[in-house]
Amino acid sequence: MDNYDLNTDIMMITIMSFLGFCIEDTWMLVRYSYIDNRNMYLPFLLGYGLLMNGLYYVVGTPDNIFGGSSHPLKYEYPMNCIVYFFICMAVVSVGEIILGTFVEKTGGFEYWNYSAIPLHITKYTSVPTSAGFALIMTLFMHYIYVPLRESVHKAAAGIPTPYIIMLAAVLLIDFFLSFINMYQNQGSNSLWKFEADASLDTLRDMLKFGR
Repeated sequence: MDNYDLNTDIMMITIMSFLGFCIEDTWMLVRYSYIDNRNMYLPFLLGYGLLMNGLYYVVGTPDNIFGGSSHPLKYEYPMNCIVYFFICMAVVSVGEIILGTFVEKTGGFEYWNYSAIPLHITKYTSVPTSAGFALIMTLFMHYIYVPLRESVHKAAAGIPTPYIIMLAAVLLIDFFLSFINMYQNQGSNSLWKFEADASLDTLRDMLKFGR
């Protein structure tokens, strides 16, 4: 597995944290017709960045599963993607249960609840949602992660390290301040919410008024 410096890791974590924020809000828009700040002050979900970067170092990519070990697993396509998919699915399921339970025990509220979804396993994970995330992760790691990392590595070489360290500090501060707020309020850190249905109604009213 390629060795990259800390600057590359920080930038990759930042990019994937932002993509995670976009994915969650896309899901909320499709399922509930709204987007919000996802409990964060900034549009970054650090858990996604740490998960995907950690997945690269621990599991590798679909083309080289456990590639950092002395015995990497080699599979022909599409078996490599199928094996990777189930690894991701297990990681997502366990991670959601741990995070959801931790927030409920410490923050006193439900971070999310999948009880209404068929084939849910506890209220914090389900087969459909884990499979959906696993599919996205597998495709991303198979087609996008390595080329993106190479581009980011080249870009990071031209950025002074103190600026990248500041970027990491901003992400960490945002993460901890958000969770401190949730812990103190024993509830979500809701800052803004954009209702798609309401916005469409407003647009229709404006068009009618224009006539």
